[in-house]
Amino acid sequence: MITGPLAQMLVRNSKIAETYVSPPALLQMATALRAAGTGVVVISCSDPRLNPYQVLGIDPTLKATMVRNAGGRAFDAIRTLAALQTIGAPGTIAIMHHTDCGMSHFHDSDIKKALLEIAPEAKTTIEAMKFGEIKDSIEDTIREDIALLKASPLIKKTTQIIGLAYDIKTGILTEVKESKPEL
Repeated sequence: MITGPLAQMLVRNSKIAETYVSPPALLQMATALRAAGTGVVVISCSDPRLNPYQVLGIDPTLKATMVRNAGGRAFDAIRTLAALQTIGAPGTIAIMHHTDCGMSHFHDSDIKKALLEIAPEAKTTIEAMKFGEIKDSIEDTIREDIALLKASPLIKKTTQIIGLAYDIKTGILTEVKESKPEL
């Protein structure tokens, strides 16, 4: 039996389903997106305080999709981005990191230590893993991720790659340029 928050979510879904209108078929939508090249993929953190649809004002008229992971890191999203470029050929990828991110408080070493307690038999695998820690500013990690995507052979060179920093306290979204500004 399902209990707790998920049970509440399923009850809410049954109410939503009463007035649900299905979206266009995937192949129809993908064909239109590939032809237009106007789709957007936003890579963002899976933090529940960050709702990219709300932050960016995305509604059904704007063709955008999300890839979310801990820290909103690009290295963790490349497989999905490669698939999405095949399906819908988005013209833009936006990398959105936010202040007060869990990955700025819990670094790779912290996560590895916790995982080793759970699965000591996987020590070699765990020690080799990267989890996307944010040690410096989010602007620096956004620049790292922009460079990673631009260098990836799996991302089309014609794709516009944009960096965005979201201030979780103010709601302000700021573009992060590819290179640091000169002082």
